[in-house]
Amino acid sequence: MKKIIAPILLLCLLTPIGFAQPSAGVIQTQMSLDANFEIDVKKAQVINNVLTIVFVFRNTSGSKAKISMAPSEIYYIDPTQNKKYHILKDEKGTFIMAPTLFYGKLEFQVEAGKMKLAWIKMPAPDADVETININLPGSLPFEELKISR
Repeated sequence: MKKIIAPILLLCLLTPIGFAQPSAGVIQTQMSLDANFEIDVKKAQVINNVLTIVFVFRNTSGSKAKISMAPSEIYYIDPTQNKKYHILKDEKGTFIMAPTLFYGKLEFQVEAGKMKLAWIKMPAPDADVETININLPGSLPFEELKISR
């Protein structure tokens, strides 16, 4: 019995409580440039010639932290053609993404150890493209990110 309890107790003591842990199904993770967040790409999928990318912003700083970026600075590069693609806009010129923009910026606060989701819609790369490189302002680049179809 002691042989079982000791490792479990050690695991409990070494596991950070309250910190957002990466969840299953993460395609790639990068750090924010201010080191307050780890940003997971949870989904990068093409359906009907539209690429949907889902991000999870995990606050690893130990205190409340803020995300703020201009959607016009978010893009991916198709490495086969070195072509840049930006977020799609609707007929009114509104970026197709969530959460909604605050004075033209994607901006929200995340409590310590918590996470927030965001998604964007972009034009799909050519059918033969399997990976892309995403530029998300304020984070390290997501390079050779696998996309699904």
